[in-house]
Amino acid sequence: MPVVQQERRASARIDKVFRVLISTDELGDQWYIARNISSTGMFVEMADPLPLKTKVIVRFRLPHDDAAICAMARVQNHYYLQYSDGDGLRALAGVGLRLLRFVADAGAQPPEHRLH
Repeated sequence: MPVVQQERRASARIDKVFRVLISTDELGDQWYIARNISSTGMFVEMADPLPLKTKVIVRFRLPHDDAAICAMARVQNHYYLQYSDGDGLRALAGVGLRLLRFVADAGAQPPEHRLH
């Protein structure tokens, strides 16, 4: 009889690739690639992962728009993945971010067409 593995995650995932702007006090603003996003967290590719418990601001920029979704988050886990893609062995490093709360994008001006 085959074993069916049950999903342990409480939140549904969006398995898409997004560019996110991560802001920290130590490093300032840097662009990264986010994957596997849910309402409570996400995986962010980082060659040099930030220390555990580091608090960051995550900004999701919408294509062709000045608007952004902005959230406070904390580095929850470190991940080092190895996989084969047919061309050989590959590696990927990153962090699991826990989304703490969504906030207004500091300094952002709402686009004119959204004010009316």
